Amino acid sequence: MLRILDYNTKHFALIRKIALWISAILLALAAFFLYVSNVPVDAATEEMLAVLDVLAIVFACIAPFAIAVIVTYIVLQCKQRKELLKHTNKKKVHIHVFDVINFAWMAIFCLLCVYPIVYVVVGSFNQGADYAKGGVYLLPRLFTFENYKVVLENTELYHSYLVTIGRTVIGTLSALVFTSIVAYAMSRDNLKGKNFFYWANIVTMFFGGGLVPFFLVIQSIGLFDTFWVYIIPSLYSVYNMIVISSFFKSVSNELHEAAQVDGAGEFRIWWQIYMPLSKPVLATVALWLAVGHWNSYFDTMIYTNSKDLHTLQYFLLKAIQSSTMTEGLPETMMQRVLPMTISLAAIIISIIPVLFFFPFVRKNFQSGIMIGSLKG
Repeated sequence: MLRILDYNTKHFALIRKIALWISAILLALAAFFLYVSNVPVDAATEEMLAVLDVLAIVFACIAPFAIAVIVTYIVLQCKQRKELLKHTNKKKVHIHVFDVINFAWMAIFCLLCVYPIVYVVVGSFNQGADYAKGGVYLLPRLFTFENYKVVLENTELYHSYLVTIGRTVIGTLSALVFTSIVAYAMSRDNLKGKNFFYWANIVTMFFGGGLVPFFLVIQSIGLFDTFWVYIIPSLYSVYNMIVISSFFKSVSNELHEAAQVDGAGEFRIWWQIYMPLSKPVLATVALWLAVGHWNSYFDTMIYTNSKDLHTLQYFLLKAIQSSTMTEGLPETMMQRVLPMTISLAAIIISIIPVLFFFPFVRKNFQSGIMIGSLKG
């Protein structure tokens, strides 16, 4: 296995990362099903115990292979680090009291940040009546799938999911293209009126018309209660334009001049030269835009009336503030679930796509942050 994963090409580096993530997920599922098969469950979940036991056995058989992949990855990382240290100056490392205190403080801070997430996950798998007892716990005291069953049977959830996915994909891509076009123009020294356009953009970052005038504009141009109210107002961001144009300015002018000599126009230069070279900063801005669209609920609340346009976050907001998801449930199920535990399950379902999306852009996101902060 070491020989299989020890190649240093980008192709095999990607394979190593994918294998690591799959192994980690399989190992987590193995631990989950082993835990569920040995923990008290409510009456409704007892019917699934036979299936859970089978899944626990299957994932327990897979777990050793997942552990082997993870250990192999760690060994390879240690080998690479050891080789890197051989070519660097070896200096004696001094551990200071400040470093110890700083590490302890950051560890406590991380635990405080992680526990709310753990609380949401644990509460979503806990029976409602037991959850109402309160207390601090790290694992479900009475395990159940009923909360997720109620959420997944709600048709409004699926529709809001589709609306949110649509606005996230379309809104992110369109805003990225539009903003990068403006950023390209603002990065060119020969743009006429560049200073005027720059300061006009800066002014809009500090002064705005307010909610009521903006609402009237949205209504007058026919965007109210339409899907495009999610897309068009967010097409352009001054801050994102500044970040992208800062990177565009760092691209060598020789590339631009060589492309012009070969007969390329400005649009072709932007699309075939600047955009491919700007993947890190574009990934950074794309992540900002995607997360903003995914988490948005305010525009749904203000600019739409139709239920067909409700986004996922607005659906969750209604579920948390009211008991809409428990309406019409049988009385026997109402004894096992609470509006809050159902809301926790819905929150977990809503963040899964973001968790899967971030690892693929993490590397470019980190480098894009540095580029945007250092290039001026």
